[in-house]
Amino acid sequence: MTFEGTEVRSLFERTLDALPDGVLLTDSDRKVVYANRAFSDLWHIPAQILATRDDLRLLSFVLDQLLDPVCFLREVERLQLTHQSSEDEVLLKDGRIFSRRSVPFSEDGALVARIWIFTDITEARSASIDALTGIPNRHAYSRQFPRYLKAPEEGLLSSVAILDVDNFKRYNDHYGHAAGDSVLHQIGAVIRSHFTNADDLFFRIGGEEFLMASRARAALDAHTFFEALRDRVGNLAIEHRGNDPFGIVTVSMGLAVFDGPQSAAEVFRHVDAALYRSKELGRNRVTLAAA
Repeated sequence: MTFEGTEVRSLFERTLDALPDGVLLTDSDRKVVYANRAFSDLWHIPAQILATRDDLRLLSFVLDQLLDPVCFLREVERLQLTHQSSEDEVLLKDGRIFSRRSVPFSEDGALVARIWIFTDITEARSASIDALTGIPNRHAYSRQFPRYLKAPEEGLLSSVAILDVDNFKRYNDHYGHAAGDSVLHQIGAVIRSHFTNADDLFFRIGGEEFLMASRARAALDAHTFFEALRDRVGNLAIEHRGNDPFGIVTVSMGLAVFDGPQSAAEVFRHVDAALYRSKELGRNRVTLAAA
């Protein structure tokens, strides 16, 4: 992408500097071509880092602020040489939430640059984030989950699970509600770290229940993925004397795996029935919904 003359380039840069959104322009080699003032302000980038024009140092500074730098970088690498546009959200360690949008620029069919636009949406999203666990709440679920089910990814299955903390009322009665809140906070952290794909979804939908969605290549892969999550919660080894025969905090899950667009209400009904079956079978397990 070229700009004819310094006056045109100057006008272009002044226009971007006037925007409230953070704008980053990279070339086909992922080298930084331009960053506007709002980008520097949003990411709190020191002047000395900008002055060096060291792309790796800049990237390292940005990644260090993120809750999930691996997922952030994976999306950058996935898009870099494609002609796709994208939009997602990134979570920062300081509690802020940024919208991240990316648009490619081409010349004669060849990708020459990519623009990244970052917007601080923390205030707008605060009503959709559960304060205790730090993950999206039921309000976000009602808005995002139906859209997810209507946009299946070709070649992949959709898997949806509901997680319920086993005998959680007994835990609260014995250890107190503050301890119960701590359990939910820890489980929320496990869920956040377990789901690393850009299109994964997870929500606290009420009390000790969480709903999660992920793509998989096969039903067995989905079952293995959620079994690993169940196992990770058990590995926290949180004492729970009211949860016989395990003696620690465990979770039960219902799981459904399907292909193609689905009704949110129907999926929820099938997954909830599978969760109930997990409870009947003795808890601390993942049960696949009947086809």
